[in-house]
Amino acid sequence: MFSKRKNKFIHRFDVRLTVLYTTIFFSLALILCSFLYYRLNHNLVKQVGIVLADEVTEFKNEINEELLKKNTIQSGCEIFADDISKRKYYPMYFRLYTSSGQQIFQSDNSLISSFPNIEQHITQGMNKIKHHGSLLVIEEHLFISALKNTFILQIGTSLKRTKKTSDNFLYNIIIVIPVMLLFCIIGGMTASRKVRDVLRNIISVTKRITSKNLKERLIVPHENDEIKDLTVTINSMIDRLEKSFEEIKHFTSDVSHELRNPLFALKGEIEVTLSQKRSVSEYQDSMQFCLEKINTLIKMVNDLFLITRFDSKKIQLDFEDINICDLIKDLYDFFLPITLEKKTNLNISQCDEIILTADRIQISQLINNLLDNAVKFTPENGMIDISLVQINDNEIELCICDNGKGIPQDKLKKIFDRFYQVDPSRTDSQKGTGLGLHICKRIVHAHNGSIRVNSNTEQGVSFIIRMPIEQIS
Repeated sequence: MFSKRKNKFIHRFDVRLTVLYTTIFFSLALILCSFLYYRLNHNLVKQVGIVLADEVTEFKNEINEELLKKNTIQSGCEIFADDISKRKYYPMYFRLYTSSGQQIFQSDNSLISSFPNIEQHITQGMNKIKHHGSLLVIEEHLFISALKNTFILQIGTSLKRTKKTSDNFLYNIIIVIPVMLLFCIIGGMTASRKVRDVLRNIISVTKRITSKNLKERLIVPHENDEIKDLTVTINSMIDRLEKSFEEIKHFTSDVSHELRNPLFALKGEIEVTLSQKRSVSEYQDSMQFCLEKINTLIKMVNDLFLITRFDSKKIQLDFEDINICDLIKDLYDFFLPITLEKKTNLNISQCDEIILTADRIQISQLINNLLDNAVKFTPENGMIDISLVQINDNEIELCICDNGKGIPQDKLKKIFDRFYQVDPSRTDSQKGTGLGLHICKRIVHAHNGSIRVNSNTEQGVSFIIRMPIEQIS
């Protein structure tokens, strides 16, 4: 049990995030402290080197002054040795050699024996700084003008003070490191707790969401950060899922309803026909009725299959150059006998000769559905008008108008929905599947066009389609 809790704790998001934050911050802090420690040592040694160089210049001046006073070089060295022995922070020690390597003078101190051996054959005026144990020694070839001769001077000082300073700095770093580590852990846990709480809330809410409960939403934080973007994105996804489930639910309900009516009608007709012995003409009438219902069902199934292909984007449009005016005239010839039988006027007011790049079958079905609706809902002595115009270099406008009953304004927004019918109580001759206008909309959109409907309750309906002449890939 303890092992499981331990593994769960280690794999928690906030713990892993804290470890990551701590590792990065702690590594950067160590690199920074190491760099500062190096720079401190470097600058301290450099400063001591500057002090030694100043002492070399002072020694040179002291020796020259003594020689000008007719004193010996040893007396100048003694005066300089007495002067540097009073240094509090950086006590100096020196030795003086001839250019041949013979020692002339050395200051009285036991550290002199720790001085490195002199380097001869160094160019006159050249100096060299040496680290030797705890000493910093500067060695320089000096030209003493009063004697017109060259000497080798070694002057050095102890680095104990600089070492103490750097050791104190290192000690402070060692003390601060555990404190920094603690603050890193506390800060990391505090910073990652908000993210963990948001994730736990997301997990909790999403676990409650099912197909029967899509009303749950995540609480959107006030801060404009990535967490808010994630929350809004998830809520938008749930909105889309809810809408899709509602559409599926309505679609299933509508399909069930639309299939049930003709099936019950078939069942009732067959039961009535078989209930008693009938004549041949009565059997033929019954079979004719059944055939009409079956054709209605087949049309509905075909329409549903076409809509499904549009939804899954599996429909392949066969684009070709077609004379849409000729296509309209062919459909006009097809519907003309029907309108004459209904005593309805069908007219083509304008039909420009236009070569359109489109799918012939789909465009034919589009115009057929619109004309079928117009013929179905236009009363006796009514008027149906077709017009086709080219409105610019690459766009056509097809308008099919009638002066029938029209559509109320509050129902126009739903006219292209699946299975939607403005008046469900219409007679069988007027009643359709409610899929025709939805299919029209999908065909127009597949051709990168637009379709809209204008309605006046007393003047009928106008369906206006705009479509590009050439399709751009």
